Amino acid sequence: MNLTQIFYRKQSVENQLWILSLLIVLSAIAPLAVDMFLPAMPSMASQLDISSTALQLCVTLFLLAFASSQLIYGPCSDRYGRRPVLTVGLFLFVLGGIVCVLANSSTMLIVGRVIQGFGGGAGAAISRAIVLDHYGKEGAARALSYINVATPLAPMLAPIIGGLLLEIFDWQAVFFALILLGVLLLIGYRVSFSETNRYQDSTALTYDSIVKNLGTLFSNRDFVVYSTTIGFMFSAQLIFISSSSFVLIDEFGLSPRNFGFSFGLMAFGIMLGAWTASRSIGRIKTNKLVLIGTGIGMLGGATMAVFALTGMSNVWTIVLPMTATAFGFGFARPAAMAAAMIPFPQIAGMASAILGFVQMLGASFYNVGYGSLFSPDSVNLSVAIAIAAGVAFMNMLILRPDGDS
Repeated sequence: MNLTQIFYRKQSVENQLWILSLLIVLSAIAPLAVDMFLPAMPSMASQLDISSTALQLCVTLFLLAFASSQLIYGPCSDRYGRRPVLTVGLFLFVLGGIVCVLANSSTMLIVGRVIQGFGGGAGAAISRAIVLDHYGKEGAARALSYINVATPLAPMLAPIIGGLLLEIFDWQAVFFALILLGVLLLIGYRVSFSETNRYQDSTALTYDSIVKNLGTLFSNRDFVVYSTTIGFMFSAQLIFISSSSFVLIDEFGLSPRNFGFSFGLMAFGIMLGAWTASRSIGRIKTNKLVLIGTGIGMLGGATMAVFALTGMSNVWTIVLPMTATAFGFGFARPAAMAAAMIPFPQIAGMASAILGFVQMLGASFYNVGYGSLFSPDSVNLSVAIAIAAGVAFMNMLILRPDGDS
């Protein structure tokens, strides 16, 4: 191999690393936008005279907007291409951040978060479709596993960054950081990617096509089982995301900075689980990988609940079992996501959108029910997580998707 070949090979590797890194950050928009916000919630409740319920609603409505927007972005990207649709979404993400910075009431803050969530949905839905466009069926599973290994860095680092910003500046600094992130992602995507959708379908937005494509997805047993399992797993995580700051900071007295590090342990569990799963893809059948992961998650949730119900709850009996639960979910999610999406390259946008929607919608309804019925304390948090984790495991155990997926 001569020097010219070595140079171009190095350039190609560097370009692929940059592309994968950009897709990782696009996939991580939701945890970045949610988890940077968490350490500021108690401070915002005091400064803006907003209740903890209203701030939890900011998290939930962000995720509902994030989830529902994917139903629009996915089919639109199948029709018009990934490039223009993702551009619009990132613009809305930036606009929502600006509204949040200017917020002086709970209503304005909620409006800003809804706009931000609606825009951020493009990053998640379209980045998964781009993976299938760019890497094809053979490479998508491996690429998704790498993305799922790296993506948990977002919830690991985001609350730490949010906590540090809060100690130096006011809560608005969190939203300034998210605005900057949106601008950089928009520039990076526009510079790095041409159009990747090779199957643009002029009928993708017609009623008949939408109904046909939905029928294709929901008549596939594996898609239904894996997408709902992912939804139950995320329900457990969302309970922790939306309530842990009140439990760990208000009930157990952690500082915002230490909360960020404690929250980061949970994110580390997800990352370690995803990395472990990436070493097992191709050697263990998909359904067994997901069953093992959800089983570990269930055991972690049950352990947390036992400590809480017996009056032995403290920071460590919340954080360590949640880290084990997160490990199990990180182990299960890459395989479940790949098995759900890979069979549908020609409707990758729709498949990605429905996968994201099912995950977010189910988790959001679960969180809304929890928030409206219970106060965020250690017992309620632990039991709610244990129930969601147990249902995820039972979903896999009872419905049993194909073993050769």
